[in-house]
Amino acid sequence: MKMSSDASVVRVTYEGITNYLSLLDFDRDSIESLSKACSRPIAAIAEDLPSLIAAEPQVPAANISTISIRRLVIAVQAAKYYTNIGRTPDDSNMHYLNVLSGFKVDYEAYALLKKNDKPDTPMVHDKDKDKKIIKWVPLFEDALSRTFGSKGPLSYVIRETVDVPPEADDPLQADKHHSEVNGSMMEELNQRLPHTGSIFKDDNKTVFMMIAKAVAGTSVESTIKSFSRTKNGRKAFEALIANHAGDTKYRSIVKARNNLLQNIKWNGRNYPLEQHVSNHRTAIDDLAECAIHIKNAVPNMAQRVEYLLESINSQDSSLQAALGNVRADTNNMRSNFELSAAHLIEVDPYRRSSKSNPKMAEPKISAVSFAGRGQSGVDLRWHTRQEFRALSSDKKDELTAWQRSNDGKAAIKKSRDSVDGNRNNRKRNGGEGGNKSDSETWKKKFKKAIKTQSGLSHVMSVMLAEESDASPIIAAMLPQLPPTPITPAPPRPVGTTSVGALAAAFPALSTKMKLNSILKNGKE
Repeated sequence: MKMSSDASVVRVTYEGITNYLSLLDFDRDSIESLSKACSRPIAAIAEDLPSLIAAEPQVPAANISTISIRRLVIAVQAAKYYTNIGRTPDDSNMHYLNVLSGFKVDYEAYALLKKNDKPDTPMVHDKDKDKKIIKWVPLFEDALSRTFGSKGPLSYVIRETVDVPPEADDPLQADKHHSEVNGSMMEELNQRLPHTGSIFKDDNKTVFMMIAKAVAGTSVESTIKSFSRTKNGRKAFEALIANHAGDTKYRSIVKARNNLLQNIKWNGRNYPLEQHVSNHRTAIDDLAECAIHIKNAVPNMAQRVEYLLESINSQDSSLQAALGNVRADTNNMRSNFELSAAHLIEVDPYRRSSKSNPKMAEPKISAVSFAGRGQSGVDLRWHTRQEFRALSSDKKDELTAWQRSNDGKAAIKKSRDSVDGNRNNRKRNGGEGGNKSDSETWKKKFKKAIKTQSGLSHVMSVMLAEESDASPIIAAMLPQLPPTPITPAPPRPVGTTSVGALAAAFPALSTKMKLNSILKNGKE
């Protein structure tokens, strides 16, 4: 402590500092007042035998230097720190030059951390689905590590083990104030603060209140209900882990992510290839995270590329050429997922079609009661009996399920009401009534739809899909077609813009012929 004389040491001992544990009775203010107290002598005490008081000589005043006061303050803080974490202050760990000088630096940094604003409690989000607690746990642990109780960070409440290891099994490093296992003051507090006493009870209650706030209004709120009376934060945290972030949950995630990599196909019609690639990245990240907790295989780079190639089910010619480059290991792409993904995304057919018509991705035509296209490629609308019989079994199943839904029932009713209303209007106006064939009725519907932007978008998406599926046949037929272009019948002015726009968007002759047959103005 750098006392200047033996008299200074004697005078300090008369103020009550006689050993390391006696420092626990002092704080910064009382230590800083030592200098003034020791500047006054202690008067001699006369003998008083009847009162059993022995005579004591006068204790002279002594000067306690500022440096000694500063070192004594550090010694008091170190003694309390060791006591809180279950260690005994002794000559080795209380030596100022060897140990306490380093402790001073760490303790001052720790004191500054305690003065920082308390972090906000991270919330659990149901939108994260099966990973909501898995994503929340590291955020919550970080928040607890920066939220302090009276003895240390509240993260000690939820550490894995309750019992503090004996000091003999967890010795301090030489000339250090923390063990080699823990490596720092903060981790030493986190691992060695006891789970006993009133202070732990208060800290445990604080943790419970933070957890209750985080899960309020979510699907996992019921998991902690049984701990609301005792306010047991540790038990509530363990229950959330066991039910929503344990081994069973990780195995479920592994199964779902492997299914995505191996079985989910991308056909280029529903969403961009970039999103499909992003799904593959996320799946690999989830598998790697699960591997930390359970035993599961994480695909290597070559396997990731193979999964991506096998998942693409589009016949677009540019995309097929890009797939061929990857399979041929051009520029070592077959062993580099990011290079392969970037090469394929450049020729994404979905992105090209979306640029030519931004609304193509979500065709909705209220005029003819289309609700879009299902995953099987079936039009979500009312079908005639002949049309329904011509569908494949998977399209029939999806269409039937949609027709039984509330949205499907409403769309079908609207379609039938529209048809019935048109027929009644024709009857009232002396028209043909219901004598026209189904094909003629649908021609009128398509004509009406194409006059609107949304209707035109849907028709274009349907025709583009048909053209893509028939591209091999079209390619085989093109050489046999006559070189002289076919001159279509003069269209009416109202249809000129639609025909021109569609013809420019669909270069294949078969598509033009189909659209012209729908839009032509000849006698019906």
